[in-house]
Amino acid sequence: MTTHPRAVALAAGLALPYIALKSYWAAGGRAGMADGFDMADEFRHNGAPTALIWLERHGIDFTAVLAVTGVALALFLAHRPPARPLPRRLLLTPARAGILLIPYGLLTALFGALGSGSDPAPLTGWVAPAGAAAFVGIGSALALAAWPHRRVPVSAVSAEP
Repeated sequence: MTTHPRAVALAAGLALPYIALKSYWAAGGRAGMADGFDMADEFRHNGAPTALIWLERHGIDFTAVLAVTGVALALFLAHRPPARPLPRRLLLTPARAGILLIPYGLLTALFGALGSGSDPAPLTGWVAPAGAAAFVGIGSALALAAWPHRRVPVSAVSAEP
C-alpha cells in the first residue's frame, strides 16, 4: 500500500494556522492572548529550559519549529517510494513518535471545549482548535507517510498458492 501524497499534504496543512500563529506570537503579536499574558513567562513558569525561553524572547517559537519539522518529515516520507533505501531509525522513529500527536490533539480539543475551570483562560477560544487541528494533522500526516515504509515480517508474507 502506498500513501497518496495529497492526503499527507492535506493533513499536514492543518498545522499551517498553528505555525503562523506561534510565529506571530514569537515576533511579538498579541492576537488570541489575554491581556498581560506572556508566552515566554508561561514557559518559565512551567519549567521550560532557559534556551527555549531565550528563543521565544528572540522571535523563535520552538513548537512552531517542531511543527515545521514534523510537516517536512511527513512530506519527505510521502514523496519517497517505499522501495528506496531509507535511514529507518533516523526518519521512521521520529515519525512513529509523532503519531502520538493524534491523541494529544484530541485531548487538547476536549479540554479546550470543556474549559479550564474557574481560572480565566490565557488564550482566546479560537486558539485551542487551531492547536488541536495542528496536532491531529501532523500526527495523521506522519502516520500516513510512515505506513508504506514499515517492515513487514517475513512470516507475515503469505506464499502464493
